[in-house]
Amino acid sequence: MLKNEELNPTILPLTIDGIFKMYFEDPKNLPELRRFLKAHLDLGDSDLSTIEVLNPGLPKDNIEDKGFTVDLLLKTNSNNDIHIEMQTNSHQSFKERVQLYNARKAGQQVKAGQDYRDAKRTISLIVTDFRVFADSEDYHETVMMRRKNGKVFTSVQEINIIDLTKLGTEEANDREKYLWGKLFKVQTKEELEMLAKESEEMAQAVEKLLEISADERAQAYALSRDNADFARRLHEHGIRKKATAEGHAEGLEQGLEQGRLEIARKMLAKGMPVEDVLEITNFPVERIEKLKNEL
Repeated sequence: MLKNEELNPTILPLTIDGIFKMYFEDPKNLPELRRFLKAHLDLGDSDLSTIEVLNPGLPKDNIEDKGFTVDLLLKTNSNNDIHIEMQTNSHQSFKERVQLYNARKAGQQVKAGQDYRDAKRTISLIVTDFRVFADSEDYHETVMMRRKNGKVFTSVQEINIIDLTKLGTEEANDREKYLWGKLFKVQTKEELEMLAKESEEMAQAVEKLLEISADERAQAYALSRDNADFARRLHEHGIRKKATAEGHAEGLEQGLEQGRLEIARKMLAKGMPVEDVLEITNFPVERIEKLKNEL
């Protein structure tokens, strides 16, 4: 059984990019990050004994921008560079962007005067909620530079694509990978309960997902990203204004706005820095200051 008697009705899915990053960069969740990486990458315990997050925190760009990208850059004990990212929106240049980003990071491995043989692996691990390869049903595909005969030319660059739309029973043979896929796709209390029973480690991963789901900064971020499914569930649980049948779209926008206002007020009431409120709600600084003065 989960520790929380009443599960948060607005479970924040890991498919929201910023929630993905908040979850895996939290120092308390290092065991989960290590297990997630080990389940999907050819890395051992010695490689992952220490993991450094190179870009903590959310970027300052406009988080309501649909082209906004949140990624997590890691350095492992063996000096491998790992770039992990959650992508829910497909776009025509997705493959090119991922490949060029990986190549740029690989090029930064070797400094002037160093031997190119000193370069460590640069690994991209991209979790998608859309089909990247239409000609394959593989849940996990690894892309490397290969010769015409299929042999690997170099292992310095590696791209891993995890396609959540292809998660199936065949992944059950790789239990850890399958369970992580289920955690990404979970939406209900019943699904969480079942997943938590799979293992003590997965119960801990579920519990930590519940903790971040209850975090007001995380909820505000999800609102600001205007995630459709999350917004719908917030609406159902009364956080937003009721949208009437006659003015559903207007009510929906009002609900999102009201939800962000309530989150901002709660953050300020708890003494959280104005900078954090600005980062999460994306309100103008003047509006935040006005709300602060009204408390």
